[in-house]
Amino acid sequence: MSSNFDPSRVGQRGESRPRGPKAERVFLQVKEYETPADGFHYAIGHRVGNTEELVKVRLNTVAERTADRPDMDAEKIKAQYAGEKSRDTIADKAKGNIHLIAFDDARLIGEEDGIKVFRAHWPNTMSTDPKAEAMIGTAHIKLEEAGERFGRQQPARAYVEMLKPGQMVDKDNVVQALNDALAIKDDQGRARDPLVIMRVMHEGNVLAQPRMYPITEPKEVFDQATGEKKTVNRPADNDVTMAFVVSDGATKSDMTNRQLDQIRAVIAGLKGQDEPKFITPDANSVDAYRNLYYGAKEGAVQVEVIAAEKLDFGSESRKTYLKNKDQSHLAAYSIKEANEDGTRRKESPGYAETVVTVQRHPDGEPYVVHVAPTAMFPKPQKLQELASVADAAPAAEATKPKEPEPIAPIHDDDDYAP
Repeated sequence: MSSNFDPSRVGQRGESRPRGPKAERVFLQVKEYETPADGFHYAIGHRVGNTEELVKVRLNTVAERTADRPDMDAEKIKAQYAGEKSRDTIADKAKGNIHLIAFDDARLIGEEDGIKVFRAHWPNTMSTDPKAEAMIGTAHIKLEEAGERFGRQQPARAYVEMLKPGQMVDKDNVVQALNDALAIKDDQGRARDPLVIMRVMHEGNVLAQPRMYPITEPKEVFDQATGEKKTVNRPADNDVTMAFVVSDGATKSDMTNRQLDQIRAVIAGLKGQDEPKFITPDANSVDAYRNLYYGAKEGAVQVEVIAAEKLDFGSESRKTYLKNKDQSHLAAYSIKEANEDGTRRKESPGYAETVVTVQRHPDGEPYVVHVAPTAMFPKPQKLQELASVADAAPAAEATKPKEPEPIAPIHDDDDYAP
C-alpha cells in the first residue's frame, strides 16, 4: 500500500521568503548632510546616546520599499515617496537645518570606511529647535484622554516618566538616596519635576513599589493676567520633603498616605528604628506595611531606590500624541491583562527603552516635543519585571536573620499618578 507520508519531513517548515535586513529605528544627532546632484543624499551623525558611533542614513527608493513590503500596494508607496504629500527628503531636512531625526524602519545595508550605512522608510523631525535635547533611557509614556477616574471627572494626562538606574540602599544611604532623587533642580540649576520609586524585593519578587513626589508649599508669584501677585502651590525643596517624610505628616490623599506609610516603614526598618506611626486607618494595610518594616529590619528584603523624572508634553505635542495614542508603538506602553474573573481588562504601565526629545521653558524645566521607543516593535515590561541593579552587583554578606513571615505583594500603586 503506497503512502504520501514522508517521515523525513516531520517538523520541516515550508519554504519562506528570505528575510532582508532587520528593521530598526535610528535616532540621529546630525553632524552633516551630503546632498550631491548625482547620487543619494545622506544625513550623517551619531546615534542618540552613543557619541562614538558615526552612521549615515539615506531614504528608501520605491523599489526597495516594495521589496521590503511586498504586500503593500505599489502605487501607495509611490504616493508616499513621490506624490504631492510625500515624505520630506534629506535635502528638506538639510535646508531646515534639522539636527535631530528619527528614521523609522531603517535597515543596515553596508559599511563605508568603517561607518555603518542605513536606508530608511521615513525621516521624522524630532525638533526644529537647535537647542533641543534628546535623552535615552527606560521610560513609560502616559497618554490618557479626560474622563472619570476615582469617581471624579479628571483632565487628560500626557507625560513621560523617565527612569534613572536604580540604587540598592541600606541603613547608611537610604535617606540620602531618597533626598537626591527628590531634587527639584538638576545639576545645572534647571527646574525638574522629580519622583522617586522604592522597590522592595524578596527572593527576586517585587513586594511593593511605593512612589513619592515632592510635597508642595505656597509661594507668591506675579500673575501676568491680573498684574497682581497671587499664591500658588509649588514643589518644595528636597530637604523639606524629606523632613515631611521622616515625620508622621499626612496629606489629604489616602493613596499618597499609603505610599508614605510604606516608605516610612522601610526607612525605619533599614535603620533599626522603632516601628513608625502609620497614617492609613485600614488594619489590613497596616498589617502589610508592618510586615515590610520587619522584612527591612531583619534583612529579609532588598531595597532599591529609583530616581525618576516626570516630563510633561508641550501644548502642541500633547494634542498630537493624545490623538495618536492608539498607534501600536504608543499603545504598547499600556499593558492590557485579563482580570482573574475575566470580566474586564486591567491596564498596567509598561516601560521600555525610549528616546525623548525635550525643549525647555524659561526656568529650564523640560517639556516633551517628540518621543518614540528605540525598537520598531517594542515589548514594554511592567515596573516589577524590570531587572534590578541587584543583579549586576551582589549585596554584601549580612547576618542571616530568622525566617520571616511570608510577605505578600502590596498593590496600592495600581494608578500611580499624583
